[in-house]
Amino acid sequence: MKRTLGALALLLPATVNALEWNNPFEGIRTGEYRVIATLGLGNGELRINNNRDFFAYASVGITPAVGVWQVELRGSRFDDSHIRVNQVGLNFKVDFTLNCYVQCLYWMVGWNYADIDLNDVRKHGYWYHRKKDWHYPVENWYYDGRYIHLLNPSGSDSFWNLGIGYRFMWTRDFDTSIEYNYNNIGSVHRVDLGHLRTLTVNFSYRF
Repeated sequence: MKRTLGALALLLPATVNALEWNNPFEGIRTGEYRVIATLGLGNGELRINNNRDFFAYASVGITPAVGVWQVELRGSRFDDSHIRVNQVGLNFKVDFTLNCYVQCLYWMVGWNYADIDLNDVRKHGYWYHRKKDWHYPVENWYYDGRYIHLLNPSGSDSFWNLGIGYRFMWTRDFDTSIEYNYNNIGSVHRVDLGHLRTLTVNFSYRF
């Protein structure tokens, strides 16, 4: 028992020191980590429509003072008049090399949750042709003799994203970047939305 207590006494200070060293808030205070805010503007394209439209996102995250990686909480919006996607997710960015002081390529991966609204999507091949094949209940629908149309239904989905980016540091605090992202969105009300591809120009500031 004495040996066990002695071992715990030796481990406890090391554990406390490790927790203090890994504390991000303490790291921000000491300058080891920095808070980074990003605004991204561009366009997106859902496979179901193949129609590009406005896409935007905003994020806040944490990054080491030397860069290399970044973790961010991101919120975004896409709307092409027939489908609206509001998503929030956790995104990870990692530089391809460890010495990107001015410019760098980086990859990113994340996990998202989205609220999705459909507005009478009429894409050939994405509706069930026979009325009896539809699963009810669904409000605000009509049958035109060939297709069933859903008017303003909504749903949600969780999905992963994967992308690549290029960053240029103008100053120690400010950078711009270009990102391409692939969002693996699934189905809502048996409508296969396919993937959402986005291309954005981003402006980031480190605090």
